[in-house]
Amino acid sequence: MLDIRQAGGALKWKVFNRLILFHPPVFSHAKYKGGAMVEIQIQEDIFREYPTFRRGIVVARNVNNKGRSRALEARLAKVIAGAAENPRDIKSNPRTAVWNEAHRQFNSNPNKFPPAHCALLKRVQKSGAQIPFINKIVAIMNYNSIKDATPVGGDDLMHAGQCLELRYATGKETFTPLGRPDISEHPYPGEIIYVVVESNEVMCRRWNWRNGHKTRITEETQTIIMNIDALGEQSEARAVETRDRVAGMLEEFCQAETRTTLLTPSNFLYQLEQEITN
Repeated sequence: MLDIRQAGGALKWKVFNRLILFHPPVFSHAKYKGGAMVEIQIQEDIFREYPTFRRGIVVARNVNNKGRSRALEARLAKVIAGAAENPRDIKSNPRTAVWNEAHRQFNSNPNKFPPAHCALLKRVQKSGAQIPFINKIVAIMNYNSIKDATPVGGDDLMHAGQCLELRYATGKETFTPLGRPDISEHPYPGEIIYVVVESNEVMCRRWNWRNGHKTRITEETQTIIMNIDALGEQSEARAVETRDRVAGMLEEFCQAETRTTLLTPSNFLYQLEQEITN
């Protein structure tokens, strides 16, 4: 089902059950010359190994990520308080246990390298817990990760590349951890990574454990790709629900223009055409 909304003079494309390859002139950045195509894809082997996996995608441009929002901070504080009042058992709750098992399946120890949303839940479920306000986009990611107990991550598209892939690592890729630009390491062969194909630079290790430094989201970020992952029962419906809330919050708090899609076993590739205006 395709839902097209007009808001603020910009068409909003919402894609639910199938992939739409729509190529309008969207972004403006000197990095992309002559309408270069950006591809986001998932290696088919991952869907074969994890058949319930779904990835919701939000692409947002003209993002205003500067400053703070009292309304957003209040919403984040409320969901954190709710998590402390009604904690989930990380080991047995279906929305966290399924990810722990997925990590074990590609030989990653979730106790040592927990999925990011599991680590976040463990942190905020303590009485009186707080997390720092980094910027509005990060607050939106944290809010949705906590509320739905699901991985929500994002990258600055202008510091990424032209082919972004979730795939099994060869071990030759390089990774610079968030906040540690002086470090360069390699994933282990068979690890699930999110990587820039043409440069072999890893944007996220162990599927959803740790983000890379280069594509980190800052107050200067204007164009982003957000990933909302779901596994297990009703994964498609859950991915869509969280994805659409993320898009709505980016529009509300960051005045962003958004497009969404859903990657599935039958639709594992999404393409963005970008036009340059200097």
